[in-house]
This record gives sequence, C-alpha cells and structure tokens, in this order.
Amino acid sequence: MTLLTAAIIAPDTSHWADWIDAAIRPTSPKGQVARDLHQRLLEQGRIPFLSWHHLEELLVVDDPANASARVAYLQSLPMMAWMRMPGERGLGGIVDILAAEAIAYDSGCQTVAEVRDHVRSRLLTTGTGVAAVGEDGWVWDVARPLMRERRQHIGMVSALSGMRTMDEGQTVGQLCKQEIRAPADRQKVMAMTHRNAFFRAKAADPRRSDAEAFEMANDFVLRVMQEMPAEDVTVRQLLVDTYGRQGIDEHEIRDECTVAELSELGTFRSHLRLVAEKAGIHFERLKRVSMQRLPSWRIADALKRHGQERPTRPGSDVHDQHLAVLAAYTDVLFVDKRTLEDFRRVKSKETELSGLFGTVKRASVFEAIVD
Repeated sequence: MTLLTAAIIAPDTSHWADWIDAAIRPTSPKGQVARDLHQRLLEQGRIPFLSWHHLEELLVVDDPANASARVAYLQSLPMMAWMRMPGERGLGGIVDILAAEAIAYDSGCQTVAEVRDHVRSRLLTTGTGVAAVGEDGWVWDVARPLMRERRQHIGMVSALSGMRTMDEGQTVGQLCKQEIRAPADRQKVMAMTHRNAFFRAKAADPRRSDAEAFEMANDFVLRVMQEMPAEDVTVRQLLVDTYGRQGIDEHEIRDECTVAELSELGTFRSHLRLVAEKAGIHFERLKRVSMQRLPSWRIADALKRHGQERPTRPGSDVHDQHLAVLAAYTDVLFVDKRTLEDFRRVKSKETELSGLFGTVKRASVFEAIVD
C-alpha cells in the first residue's frame, strides 16, 4: 500500500482517546477490538491521521500515567499519517498548514484547489508512530504541564472570541464622526463588559467555576483596556493605530469599510505575521496573500458564518475548529454531530467549497471508523 493508493482518515480526538485507552487497559471490554483496529484499518487501505491538536488533547488529561501510556501506544503503531513542514520535526498543526498555504500562494498557485494540492503534496507524510511523535516519551512528559497551562487561555478564546464591544456594522466614516469616550463612560462600559464576559464564560462551559469565569472576565477586560487610546487621540488615528498593529496599512482603512471587514482582515494579517518566519517569507510580502485563496481560512470562515449557534463552547471547540480544516487534506474526516451539521450547511450555502472537501462523517464509537 502506498500513500497514493491509501485513504487518509482523521479520527476525532475522542476516537483516538477511546481507542488508545481501550487498547492499553487490560480490563476494557473493547480491549481486543481496540488492539485489532489498526490492522483492520490497514487491511482496508486506511491510514489514521494524527495532528498536533489531537496529541495536545490526548495529553492534557489529569492522570500523567495515562498520558504517558497514550504516547507509548502511539509510538507502537506501525503506520500513521501526519503533516509536517519540510525540514522540521514533530507533528504539524494549523500554523504549519497556514504557513504552507501562504507559501503555495506566493509560489504561484492561483486557485484554492491548487493551494490545497500543493500543501498536501508538501506536508502530508506517512510512517511509524515513532517517526510521528518521536522515540523519547519523556519529551511529552515535559511538554504536558505547559499544554495544561494553555487550557485556561484556550477556554477563554472559545468562550469569548465572539464577544464584541461595539457595533461592527458601522463604517469607518460613521465612527470618525464620533468622539472618544470620557474616562467615566469608559468605566461604565468596562463594568458592563466584565459582567457580560463573566456570564458568557459561565454559559460556555457548565463545568467552569465562578472563580474561573471571573478570572477570564478579568483577563478579557484587561486586554480591552490595554487597547484603549489616550483621551486626546482622534477616532481615525485610533483606527489607524489599532489596525496598523494587526498589519493593515493606513490606505486600506477607507471610509466605506465596516469594522467587521477590517477586524476580519486584521485577524487574518495577524495570523500571517505569526507564520511569516515559518514560511520564510517577509511579512510585507505575505500581506498580498488573499484569504479567499487559502483552504484553511475558507473552511474556518464558512463554518463560522453558516454553523449553528452553540450554547456551550468548551475549550475543546478551539481544537475542533482547527481539526475541521483537515477536511481539505484528508480523504475522510470524522467529526461530532454538531460539526457534521455545520459542514452540511456550508455545502448547501457555498456549493463551490464542496469540491474542496473529502468525506466528512460521524462515528459514534471509535470502532466505527472501520468500514
């Protein structure tokens, strides 16, 4: 079986976790099924795909012994697939994919499909589990506490990323006719923002304590306050300074642009700045990259615009958003029920994206990833 003939399948993180735990626990009623699963996949011409985002979720469990055993099991697998930038070590994630997409666009790929094909041929790799995660398990023992520390930030991103502090439908021209808030008004707005952030953080994850939600609200308000301008600055200068830090040039901040449009471009440019070094391309050159030509951005944006409103948004949703991008790079992507419905909506609303995806499906239990 070669990479050209094999089907690359990306299990959901829960599939990986349940599969591995069943295989390594002697008393598991699904133990033999789990231990036989990899061979059954290979017999069907299927290679399981592992990403950085899978691995991070697998390792942030409370029991360090369980985390180490999961790594050992992954190392024991004779064949898996992953993405990795040429010349680098370790599993790739969304940053690697975005960097490779930017390189593909910069090298002359004209369409989103051409970018996808270029990235797939450049990053997709197969080999043993040791080749994927490394032979030294202690490395992950050291990395695991850092991963666990990131959970608070990831939880805040998931819970509060959709929170807005102004009407983003306003245009630059409309905003420039307004005045910067006085100190007393700012305090009132920040108090209201803190209250909204607290309740939003609580609603996003029922397991989150009041103290954790309060800390998230504090962090969010602090970030907002750090972006606040001096009282003597004009609104236009505020916009130029704020969006300039995100990589938007002054001439791009036109009166007819809405806050939403500039915020989206600013987020995109901020991501490009992060991957500039990895891509080996100067940021000023990367700024000409079109977000409409990058598969990962198109998929994430479409899911955000057409997906369902989610009453709960635990930190794992951030990883799920990153894993959803794999729809463009694997033959089969397994997702949860909510994400499957989101993809169905995207395909009905933006039919031109359908050709960008492989098969997206749901499997209620890990053994169902085998046909």
